[in-house]
Amino acid sequence: MSMRLFIGGVRGSQPALGSGFDEFGGDTTSLLLVGSRGERLVLDAGTGMRAVAGQLARTEPGEVTVLFSHYHLDHLAGLTMNPLLYNKQWSFKFVGPAFPDGNVRSAVTGLLAQPYWPVSWKQMSARIEFAEFPAEGIRVGSLRVRGCRVPHPGGCVAYRIEDGTRDASVVFATDMEWRQRTDDDEKSFMTMCSTPRPADLLIIDAHFAEAEKDAFAGWGHSCREDDLAMARAAGIPRVLLGHHAPNADDKTLLAAEEQVRKLSSGALLARAGQWLTICG
Repeated sequence: MSMRLFIGGVRGSQPALGSGFDEFGGDTTSLLLVGSRGERLVLDAGTGMRAVAGQLARTEPGEVTVLFSHYHLDHLAGLTMNPLLYNKQWSFKFVGPAFPDGNVRSAVTGLLAQPYWPVSWKQMSARIEFAEFPAEGIRVGSLRVRGCRVPHPGGCVAYRIEDGTRDASVVFATDMEWRQRTDDDEKSFMTMCSTPRPADLLIIDAHFAEAEKDAFAGWGHSCREDDLAMARAAGIPRVLLGHHAPNADDKTLLAAEEQVRKLSSGALLARAGQWLTICG
């Protein structure tokens, strides 16, 4: 088997509704990474978790690791939309960084409880456990995961996931304002992207176009042009641009993709419902 990626949702900040959002989807960030040995790693739990749970339900019940980049609501709200949490055949391990304002346990248990949700996480049938993401990274079967902090209000972590069986790798970097980086930020992120070799795929925050960067400085997001420059510098051949602005409809994003393709033949805008193979 190959290392594969399913995009449940890739919208940023808040869901987008209406017929103008059919092609790229309106659900917020949640992706499913399936390792070559069948490992299941969910990246963030935005409202796209509904579609991710649908894909998981087609597979054998068992353990799933949910890895959080941070705990803003657009990356967390989909936990309330995951019916597998009520099924005792499933096990969910929630892993994420610790920030001054909270950690993975406080974020998940705070949402899955009154007054925000009628059923406490303690009442759910699935096995649930929590772990802070350690500095040395984690392993999920044959998948090795390491991370680094990236600039975003309140903090955020980008991850590199490597499949040791297939020698395939992907970098997931959502909610990152590249123009707010320090020298240390740049060094650690670019090293993660390129070491021990360039990642096969970069999934990255592309909330804005370059023309918008000054108007939205400090909002915590990057522009598409900077993303492509990062990928070129790191030697990454494929770029999947995501965290689409909630007001960017299909017409807007198709036009943006046309411009992106002129800059890089290996770049595309992410679409909800896509399955991609990550080649090693």
